[in-house]
Amino acid sequence: MVRTTNGLKALTAAVALSVLAACAQPAQQAAPPRHDAATSGPELAGAWYQIYFDTNSAEINARGRRVVGSAAYVIANTPDTRLTVVGRTDRIGAPPANLVLSERRAKAVRDALIDAGVPAARIDTDWTGEVRQGAALQDDATQPRNRVVDITVVKVPM
Repeated sequence: MVRTTNGLKALTAAVALSVLAACAQPAQQAAPPRHDAATSGPELAGAWYQIYFDTNSAEINARGRRVVGSAAYVIANTPDTRLTVVGRTDRIGAPPANLVLSERRAKAVRDALIDAGVPAARIDTDWTGEVRQGAALQDDATQPRNRVVDITVVKVPM
């Protein structure tokens, strides 16, 4: 009986110390490293969208218009961000024509974002044609994942 009582006292003391330790202030955490856009590029703000297109088209479909609305909402509610818009194509057609098509796609998305209320000054627009595709394919192979405009939300350095 004495052993049980002593064991119970030891267990109670251990629990009390654990509770006290849990109540103590946590150690100071080191500040997260500061992002340096000059050496590592823009810092992503956590949102990335894609708008897909039909072959040889720069028309934004209903799904794409919903994506534009979502991106515009994010920008409207996070003032320290901006958008990068990059148009791409698959390899159907000649490279110069694909470059022009990717430009038309990127500008169509940019214009839709502006129409949705995103200030033009907060949109960076670029296009790559069939270069830097998301899905690698042989020449003249169609790939819907490459007929796309990528929209990325990035933080603005403060």
